[in-house]
Amino acid sequence: MKYATIAGRRYGEDIEDSFRIASEIGFDGIEFPFLAQDYETEMLWTVEGARRVRELAEQYGLEVPSCIGGRYNLRGFAAEDPEIREEAAEVMLGLIDGCAEAGIENILVAFFGQMAMDSDQKVEWGIEGIRRCAPKAESRGVVLALEGTVPADTWLRMIEAIDSEAVGVYYDVGNAVWLGYDGPAELRTLAAAGVLRQIHIKDMTVDKQNMPLGEGGVDWPAVAAAIKDIGYDGYVALETPASGDPLVEQETYLEFTKALLG
Repeated sequence: MKYATIAGRRYGEDIEDSFRIASEIGFDGIEFPFLAQDYETEMLWTVEGARRVRELAEQYGLEVPSCIGGRYNLRGFAAEDPEIREEAAEVMLGLIDGCAEAGIENILVAFFGQMAMDSDQKVEWGIEGIRRCAPKAESRGVVLALEGTVPADTWLRMIEAIDSEAVGVYYDVGNAVWLGYDGPAELRTLAAAGVLRQIHIKDMTVDKQNMPLGEGGVDWPAVAAAIKDIGYDGYVALETPASGDPLVEQETYLEFTKALLG
């Protein structure tokens, strides 16, 4: 099992702070953001920026297993506007190159908020967009890891329709709480189908409040049992609340998770 934290302003304004502090805490890796609607400002959009991410990882002895594509919650593959869907695909094709250059294997493709797939039509648009990008991902050794509000059986139906080894699922045990899903059962279903790429660790309430680990509605013993039963030994990324003292708080969250899963 390997443990990652999410880079960002919780660790300071300079992105190097994320790598330095994550290394000091004892994380194995960092999940790197790709969030801005103005995507050309993102580090992973340029060759120089992507190489800088790789250099920082090497400097601080970390891996960068995944990129969190949060911008796709606003301008994504399930948009009703075809121009936005076209943009989503074009940006993804560029992001795949950036992640490959940075040594990142998984891109979290988000389907939340405005881009939640809450209709059959939006699911079909999601399939179309990911299917278009999958060949490029295959050629660059990158996996498009889908995360959103639909249940496991919908993910399996989408992946079957897309028919690419470069597509999988990024599962969040905290989101399962407010969505009303059986997180441990879904982990088992996705693992049995061979599509579980990575796991987010966070604790949430039914009204979508991100809580300190152990203070929300996640059944942690059941989650731990499922992760152990399926033999998962990849990355778990802690999407835990930010605080004024990340060195202490994130170290506490890491200790909680290691005690749970170790």
